[in-house]
Amino acid sequence: MRSYEEYLRILTLWEEYGNKKRIARETGIPRGTVTDCIKKFGSVQGLQDYRRENLEIVGQSSLVHELKKRQDPKKLHPHYAYLFGLYLGDGCISHMNRVHRLRIALDKKYPNIIQSCVDVTETLFPDNQVGIVDRDSYVMVSLYHKYLPQIFSQDGAGKKHERDIILENWQQRIVDAYPLEFFRGLYHSDGARSRNVVKGKNYPRYFFSNYSDDIRKLFADTVDKLNLSWTQTNSISIAISRREDVAWLDEHLGEKS
Repeated sequence: MRSYEEYLRILTLWEEYGNKKRIARETGIPRGTVTDCIKKFGSVQGLQDYRRENLEIVGQSSLVHELKKRQDPKKLHPHYAYLFGLYLGDGCISHMNRVHRLRIALDKKYPNIIQSCVDVTETLFPDNQVGIVDRDSYVMVSLYHKYLPQIFSQDGAGKKHERDIILENWQQRIVDAYPLEFFRGLYHSDGARSRNVVKGKNYPRYFFSNYSDDIRKLFADTVDKLNLSWTQTNSISIAISRREDVAWLDEHLGEKS
């Protein structure tokens, strides 16, 4: 995709003297691209109208534009809350020249979680192909997109636990509105439902483990929003053990599958 400035120059010259060959020569843009631009937008006004509805043309993510809206007519916010939780747990972004790659590592033991990740990614990125890269014991759910660092602004150099993880205001608003979906994403990535046998009796509990203090705090804050109790069992792990809280999570989430 050419930049907004390049499209604007093509259409300005087209309105000035209407010669595609001359426009291509003056701008250095292939004549086929000039023709496609004129066919698509028609005029400077047409380009400006398109710009208002399609922010990618000026280097902004239209998905982020939708996610920042307090109203959610497209029902994207809960899907983002879930995928954001998965990303914070097991996701990373690889940087390339003109596009970036999102990869989320998921254990093969849980095909339903893999499918949930694919489904929500396809919902948020309907124009991009979602791939599954098979590894020995896990798969990578993968997606190429130009504006991933805007969509997941916690991206940065190094490992997540070695840098600050601070939410944008719009992200905080979404996870506050959909704490269970955010919890589900974190749980599906770095969580588990485990046995806790005491004197021969099993007292199951939910665990979440992550080396990042900031991500653990996000998890704990979300547990608070769900009105559940938690304890930090060691330097990297949080447990939800109270019987009624475990029962509530069993009803709404259950074991990973």
